[in-house]
Amino acid sequence: MNGPFDPSGALLVQAPPGSGAGHWAGAPGAFSDGDAVYLVYRLRWPRPRRGGELRIARGDGERFQTIWTASREDFGSQSIERCAILREGRRWRLYVSYVDGIDDRWRIDVIEAGSPDSFDPNDRRPVLNADVAKAIAVKDPWVRRVGDQWWMFVSYGERSGVDERRLHASGDALSTGAVKSETGLATSADGLRWKWEGKVFAAATKGWDKATARLTTAFRRGDEWVGLYDGASEISENYEERCGVARSADLRTWERLGSAPAVGAAGGPGTVRYVESVLFRERLLFYFERTRADGAHELCMSSAPISGSDRDSPG
Repeated sequence: MNGPFDPSGALLVQAPPGSGAGHWAGAPGAFSDGDAVYLVYRLRWPRPRRGGELRIARGDGERFQTIWTASREDFGSQSIERCAILREGRRWRLYVSYVDGIDDRWRIDVIEAGSPDSFDPNDRRPVLNADVAKAIAVKDPWVRRVGDQWWMFVSYGERSGVDERRLHASGDALSTGAVKSETGLATSADGLRWKWEGKVFAAATKGWDKATARLTTAFRRGDEWVGLYDGASEISENYEERCGVARSADLRTWERLGSAPAVGAAGGPGTVRYVESVLFRERLLFYFERTRADGAHELCMSSAPISGSDRDSPG
């Protein structure tokens, strides 16, 4: 691979639920399990409905069949955001990011089930919330087990003395512009009980990603990790973040590659965000949101061949 991936020839996985801005299909999480890829994503409508439906689909990497759905009402929530799915032994886990219906803050829960089509939202239990992270909000988990340790990147906003009640009244504190959206890390020995470690990827001091720096996936290349992240320079670019590239030797310390968005358009149709990556059948698959000409977001897939050094990347 010379670059992360080329979205120009991407395949459509799921169309948005309507035309125009605010209609999205995306925020994907993926897991490769032998002969199939499992994809979790959300459908979104303009306010006030927002992230109204969560889906899990099974497929061959390109074509998918929906096997499970849930609504925001199943979580007593204003909105569901990016989630993560994986299998641990004989059990499946779904990490759900949603707005808490009690205090209007983003939180992350986990649901366990015997199969990926049998998750019950009533069985969810807390994984990470704003109080544990000493933050304004936590959302958008990317979860992997690497060796004997579990890693979870999240989008979060640091507390800064602002009126949190006012922020949470919107049900989306990270879209108010009062705090930056940056990347924090939690680690775990079992994927259920998590330790908050703090910020690992900060917004830049200036430039195109000075307001948002949200790591959304990482994959191995040689002896380092390549990460893809969403960036924005100001709150007006919220929901239309652009995609940058970073690298790390240990998943904790990250270095930006380049000084501009690296994947997709730099705004407008063709803009790429919420990239997920997964190894499957000798290829590295990328799932992502892409902005259409009408402003809606579609869920797409692109792929790239892997080298021998990429094979250590977890599914």
